[in-house]
Amino acid sequence: MTDSPKKLHIVITGATSGIGKQLAKDYLADGHYVYAVGRDNNALSELKDLGATPIDLDLMDRDKVVAAFADISQIDLAICGAGMCEYLDMPNFDSETFMKVMSVNMGTLSHAIEGVLPKLMVSKGRLVGIGSASAYVPFARAEAYGSSKAAIHYLMKTLQISLAPHDVSVSLVVPGFVETPMTKQNDFPMPFLQTTEQASCAIRKGIADDHDVIEFPKKLTLPLKALGTLPDLVWQQVGQKLNKK
Repeated sequence: MTDSPKKLHIVITGATSGIGKQLAKDYLADGHYVYAVGRDNNALSELKDLGATPIDLDLMDRDKVVAAFADISQIDLAICGAGMCEYLDMPNFDSETFMKVMSVNMGTLSHAIEGVLPKLMVSKGRLVGIGSASAYVPFARAEAYGSSKAAIHYLMKTLQISLAPHDVSVSLVVPGFVETPMTKQNDFPMPFLQTTEQASCAIRKGIADDHDVIEFPKKLTLPLKALGTLPDLVWQQVGQKLNKK
């Protein structure tokens, strides 16, 4: 007789929309304990009906985040997926928009990490951060979003090193385009667009397989990584042509 799979205590930020919501549903369907963090009360109620513990929380309020996560008795897996995207239209550089995107995407992540890390140290669990394939190459209009995701990539990869001695695993998720409320604003082609179900499947498999980096779909992420290795002059010319289109 084989042992039944371990039921994990999972915190998911950004759980009321997009990838986070799908992850919450799928982990609940597998019988895990899910703490769903978000601000959409209707979505929180829906997840509660499915068995989640809803947490209505402003992730930009550091003290409230730390206090809320301190009340959770056990955390085995923390998936930090909250974030936002706004584009810049040159030649006007909107520093207010730029700093808002940077602040939200880095602030919600850093506050969540501070809140969950003490529990992950005890459980020897896993921390997961959501980056983006946009961090691999520079795209016009994505100055704010891409910069925030590049910062997340650096942070998560650094944490992989610094938390290893403490037996906390760290995964960086690098998705391509995923069909979510956030990407509905995009007015440009999104090659190899994934559904939230596909994204959730890829992320959950990557976590189960202990992958440090979880990239999908490979047919998009691999070419972008290759483009990112081109000399700056070459990529600048490519970027200028893309921007004209």
